[in-house]
Amino acid sequence: MKLNRYLRKNAKDLNGRTVVVTGSTGGLGNQIVKNLAMLNANIILLDRDLVKGLILKEKILKINNSINIRQIQVDFLDLASVSRALDELNEVESIDALILNAGVYKLPLKDDGEFNDTFKVNFISPFYIAKKLLPKLKKSTFAKIVVVGSIAYKFVKFNEDDIDYSNSKNDNKIYGNSKRFLMLSMYELFKNEKGVSLSVVHPGITGTNITRHFKSFTKFIIKVPMKIVFNSPYKASLCVVKGLFDETSCYEWIGPKNFDIWGNPAKKKLKEIDEEESKKIFDVACEIYNEIESQKIEKILRQIKVKIRK
Repeated sequence: MKLNRYLRKNAKDLNGRTVVVTGSTGGLGNQIVKNLAMLNANIILLDRDLVKGLILKEKILKINNSINIRQIQVDFLDLASVSRALDELNEVESIDALILNAGVYKLPLKDDGEFNDTFKVNFISPFYIAKKLLPKLKKSTFAKIVVVGSIAYKFVKFNEDDIDYSNSKNDNKIYGNSKRFLMLSMYELFKNEKGVSLSVVHPGITGTNITRHFKSFTKFIIKVPMKIVFNSPYKASLCVVKGLFDETSCYEWIGPKNFDIWGNPAKKKLKEIDEEESKKIFDVACEIYNEIESQKIEKILRQIKVKIRK
């Protein structure tokens, strides 16, 4: 299905709306931003690399030079950077939607007592940003948050003795745990949320630069099979488009129709979810959030992790 035809059928014009996109310079992020430009949305790019963001901005303006594109630098590993980005976002006149797309599959594990970096990038910073922006989003008549999840959530369960799976040697479980935390904490947050709607989406498995931490030989071996078997960023982005104009109920997501891997977007209930586990994850999420707020970003996450485990 051609992109223009899909957008005409499943999306609406976003002229005058402002959408914030995290991780916009990645493979999937690039396509999401392109889709938004075709829908006439004003866009705020939230990325660590301003040079890549500028290149993307110039490329997108060639598609649609009538929209406004703003860059805000943020490093999801640095809560002080996240706080500064939020200050800038709160200065924006209006924000209508937030797309939480940024994510990493693997970052080196450090034995420093803090939450591991994958957990910080994929869960702590996105959840913090979403919760902090809720009051501003509520002022919009559109008011939407789209969370990009992952099928890897199925491979783990909440472990109160190893919250971020730092003791695990399995990269897929470390990644899956971070996505499970983000997805389930957002479901719980929106159970009682009024004025802002939520969509959790799974774009399928796609060969984007989320694999940039793979060894060169591994990337070389899987490059061709990934292109044949997995979704392209264009195809994967359709789930995000549908999520922007639809919403998901608790423990439901929008993902590829066939086996969560191929096909056009469709809603599905998540089966590997336990309500009690979901509430425990949300309690941890809120405790981390409240600790960050009380410490005003100045103290390291090591103390939070130790306190939660007591």
